[in-house]
Amino acid sequence: MAALFSKTAKLPPISDKTKLLAFDLEANGLHGQAFAVGAVLIDASGAVTETFVARCPIQGPTDPWVQQNILPAITNMPISHQTYEALREAFWRWYLTVEPEADYVLVNNGYPVEHRFLIDCQEADLQTRYWQHPYPVLDLSSLLLMVTNKSLSKGQLLNKVKASGSFVPHHPLDDAKVTALMAFEAFRQTGLIQ
Repeated sequence: MAALFSKTAKLPPISDKTKLLAFDLEANGLHGQAFAVGAVLIDASGAVTETFVARCPIQGPTDPWVQQNILPAITNMPISHQTYEALREAFWRWYLTVEPEADYVLVNNGYPVEHRFLIDCQEADLQTRYWQHPYPVLDLSSLLLMVTNKSLSKGQLLNKVKASGSFVPHHPLDDAKVTALMAFEAFRQTGLIQ
């Protein structure tokens, strides 16, 4: 039986010492099952200290948009797990070891794909995992509402971040890195990080 108390939000101040655990999933369509995940633990300087990358076979017919846009981006990402369940469990084990080092967990527009994945992770063993979810989950799209305006658009911010490295769009590991770097840039724009 789950404990009878609520989870306390992890709300440390944002600073140049902040670490984000950012993750991104690729799914077989917006409401399909995830088949690839990339995650990073990254600090405000852009240094990545932990990574997780995993892929499983796609279940069912492949969504045409996924066929055209995602699969070409992940050709160098071998299938590491034979089932979605195995991929999910491997991610959860990694997440539990790395999350304590993170100040916040971050996704980019996490509904429905990343949120569904987290729920699947917990529901696989809800009694044990009842309170293990990230709280809060930061969403880059919401953070950008604070900083994007007529003088700084989301596109300009994205271009600034992408100029800092070589990133493959739709590769979940690169998307996780870009998400975190954009969040740190948003924190800088608001003065939370100097």
